[in-house]
Amino acid sequence: MNLPKTITWRGQEYDVPSMEQIGEWIFDSVCETPEGDCVEPDHPDSWLSLLGLM
Repeated sequence: MNLPKTITWRGQEYDVPSMEQIGEWIFDSVCETPEGDCVEPDHPDSWLSLLGLM
């Protein structure tokens, strides 16, 4: 899978999490937003949604 190294979200640039972290979110059923808030994986602001993985 080819993910970008960074994304711009709400006017700020963020480093994309590692594949290991993304895998943990998939199995935990809890995901973070770029700002560090915990949300459901299918939430529009979750890393999984922002990266097009949900």
